Amino acid sequence: MDLDNPAHLRILATRLRDRARAVAAAASTPAGHLQSRLGDETSNLAELLDDLTYAVTWQLDETARHPHQHTPELRRGTAAVARAAIPVGLALAGLGQAVAQLGALHTLDAYEPTDEQQAAVHHTHHGLEQTLRDASAQLDVAAGGMSHDADHVDDRPRRPPTPSEIAAHATASALPPAPPTPSGPNPTR
Repeated sequence: MDLDNPAHLRILATRLRDRARAVAAAASTPAGHLQSRLGDETSNLAELLDDLTYAVTWQLDETARHPHQHTPELRRGTAAVARAAIPVGLALAGLGQAVAQLGALHTLDAYEPTDEQQAAVHHTHHGLEQTLRDASAQLDVAAGGMSHDADHVDDRPRRPPTPSEIAAHATASALPPAPPTPSGPNPTR
């Protein structure tokens, strides 16, 4: 991937938008097919994150070997791809949460149908749909940023970002702390 080529960055933005639409569509997938769809989208996002990681790390290796060939445009393109890793990683984490929610729905299905069980199913299903919408929104953020960066990779920057601005962006989006794993009685049916 030529990280200094706006066309390649636009292709990446299109891939991100495609994944955002696919994850959003998964929210309306019938329950019996959601497992397969969620598995496919998790694989697709993991592959996309792997592509971003490879592109950035390969470019960093090339910079170490040939520093004189690393142009400002290439630096901006590399930074754009690196920035996209944050929302893509957050979306992938969201799909991990969706897997946990799907597992909770499976567990809840083993309980006797009571008002409490039905409320828990409804709450968890609603949470699953919201998780998928949030993951899709993260991918839309990545796509929008990549499109913007593609439009401006060839621009001369008015002022390069300061080191603290670069560090602040890279550390701004942190994963929330992991929730405790619930444990409870075994369901009976």
